[in-house]
Amino acid sequence: MAIIPNVVKSAGRYVTRHPRVVGEIARYALQRRLAIPLDSLRYFANQPGGTGPKDIVLSAKSPALGVGATLDAMGTMVRVDANVYVDHVHAGPGELRVTIRVKDLKASVLNNLDGNLAKLLKSGVLNLAKPASLLSMMGGKKPALIVEAKDDMFVLDLMQVKSLARDSRLQKALATLSPVLAVSDVRTEGDTLLLALKASPKGFREALAAIRS
Repeated sequence: MAIIPNVVKSAGRYVTRHPRVVGEIARYALQRRLAIPLDSLRYFANQPGGTGPKDIVLSAKSPALGVGATLDAMGTMVRVDANVYVDHVHAGPGELRVTIRVKDLKASVLNNLDGNLAKLLKSGVLNLAKPASLLSMMGGKKPALIVEAKDDMFVLDLMQVKSLARDSRLQKALATLSPVLAVSDVRTEGDTLLLALKASPKGFREALAAIRS
């Protein structure tokens, strides 16, 4: 699946239905901030198909992004809600790593109420304040996406997601833009996800070479 075209299409449909956001996006652009309406992300996140999280809810918990989803934990359906703070974004040719902190994590079992997971959650044995510790429940086999986890901090290597790694347009964008632009801050404001951009003219030659390649 080509990620960039699908995201662009989702954003385009949202803008078509809500033309007023064009002015808001332009206003943020003048502040060197890329504005992404959360509605466009909601539309994309809840496309039918796939075996991942269901019933995804995204909300602005400024400066955090509120995330809710229903997960299948080995047959037990769990509703998870948390506030996600983006600490750092590192992008480069073939690289895209994001450091996040997961706060205010809540989890509730929707079925199999007499199962082990339900009992662990009810007993308070699981430390939801340190969600990285929950990875031990996976038998030491943490997802390749997670390259580091400690307490409430996770470092995600998005290039471990095959659909992203194989997306030629994304790879081209990273090679072209990362030498001259860096993401210095990520936060929510209103019903918008904002990415503050920092320009680096020193990388112009590298970006130009990527365009020509």
